[in-house]
Order: sequence, then C-alpha cells, then structure tokens
Amino acid sequence: VEAVTPLSKRLGAEARSNGLTIRSASDTSSKYILKGYFSAMNGNGGTTVVYVWDVLDGSGARLHRIQGQETVSETASDPWAAVPARTMEGIAQKTIREYLDWRGTTRG
Repeated sequence: VEAVTPLSKRLGAEARSNGLTIRSASDTSSKYILKGYFSAMNGNGGTTVVYVWDVLDGSGARLHRIQGQETVSETASDPWAAVPARTMEGIAQKTIREYLDWRGTTRG
C-alpha cells in the first residue's frame, strides 16, 4: 500500500494534467487500458523496482508494452519497504509520458 498509493496519486495527477481520464477497470468504454505489473528485489547494495505496463485494447489484446526499472540505494527485508514515494511517483510520470508518446504515434 505504501508503494501503490504515491504511484496511483501521481498517475491520476499526470493523467488529468495531460487531458486523460482514468476509469475503473470494469469500465468497458475505454479505448485503451493500462495494466501494470511490479516487483521489487534487493541486490547489489540497493533495491530495484521493475515495472511493466501493458497497453490493452477494449478486448484485452496487448497493443504496446511500457517497461523499465528504478534502483534506490536502500534495502530492507521487505524490498517494498525500501522504496520511497518519490521513486513510485517518478515511475508514474514516466509511464504517462511514454503512454502519450506511444499514443501520439498510433493511428485510430
């Protein structure tokens, strides 16, 4: 929850500031759906968050993939406990930017 909350808040803020609307996952009226996957792991003296966002169409077919990773210098027995809010906020910003870049090159 500590990692997801800043991510969700920043995703919403970034989406709104770019004219996007975030809808419920059960809302079938969206042209595109972003589905995210995250993992955090300790290694090399830090914690790495790996993220993958699949951009899906309304029927669930994957159209595009956004992925990356961020590493912080802290570690913890629960890797998520070492990930600060600013890291998750940065992932949200990058996600919206990369989504908009992709959408700008996609017809339809």
